[in-house]
Amino acid sequence: MDGLKEVPGVLSPVGIPAAPALPPGVAEGDATRLFGAAYRMLGSACRALEVVQEAVAASAAAPSDEPYDRLVREVFGATLRSGERERVRVRRDGQAPVAAWLAEPVLTAGGALGPMDTAELRESVSMARLVLLERLAPGERAAWVLHEVFDYGPEAGAAVLGVPEARYTVLERRARQRVQDAESAVRSPDSEASRWSAAAELLGAIREEDPAALEELLAEDVVAWSDGGGQPGVVRRPVLGAAKVGRFLAGVRGRIPQGASGHIAEVNGGAALVAAAGSEVVGVLAPEFGPQGLVGIRAVADPARLVFAGRQWADRGGRSGTRDGVPHPRDPV
Repeated sequence: MDGLKEVPGVLSPVGIPAAPALPPGVAEGDATRLFGAAYRMLGSACRALEVVQEAVAASAAAPSDEPYDRLVREVFGATLRSGERERVRVRRDGQAPVAAWLAEPVLTAGGALGPMDTAELRESVSMARLVLLERLAPGERAAWVLHEVFDYGPEAGAAVLGVPEARYTVLERRARQRVQDAESAVRSPDSEASRWSAAAELLGAIREEDPAALEELLAEDVVAWSDGGGQPGVVRRPVLGAAKVGRFLAGVRGRIPQGASGHIAEVNGGAALVAAAGSEVVGVLAPEFGPQGLVGIRAVADPARLVFAGRQWADRGGRSGTRDGVPHPRDPV
């Protein structure tokens, strides 16, 4: 993906449709909420923007008496079709991915994905949750987003998806159960402030390139996933165990461009490490926490997956979301 569309007077700085481009009766907050929904469905901020932009353009071309409801149907319809096309492609090609599937990271402190004022909303866009949602069937994923994010009941949700209420109920219940089963063993009791402090310690140990110090910060059964940096043919299997993950993280500094700096910022609802070379984001490390401590690392270095975060970073002047070097939960970036 080569970047984000620019339409003067239509898009906000990061591309989300803004007034006066929106149909009467649809607020900018509604467009942001729909962008957040499309992102949860697709895991791609760039593609989610395209979906919302296309839905807004279609509404402008053919006004409706219920403009917001129509936008919701169009956005979910487009994301469902996109998900089904991807499933068909995978079945047709019959090939396993060469690197871990990871969502495009998004800086969320500025409200790019909508309100993040509860732990549940922040968790709903975490890198781990998006990987889990990607494993659901598209219809299950849509039902989960409609229920958990939009608080739609069976009647409203079924109308959006164009299915009988009974079918919607089955999809939503199945998705919710799969999410609960996958997360019940890894949910962390730590506070948001303690996670930010842990991210600061992690950044410090990476700067020192000290595998032993890093290993002490990690849970014994920690797992690290990487997208392979977008290099063709590079296989990136998960790295397992504190010792191996510590060595993997100790080598991160040597893999980023010379002159890049490390920062802590709110990414996908939580504290994450951002490597930036000037106004360009060159990597994101998203830590995951469980009862045992730091249990997961998701590393995104593929330039194609960093387009949106890079645009945000540049638009905000490359601020890291820290104050006097000490990270604070909910700081703007």
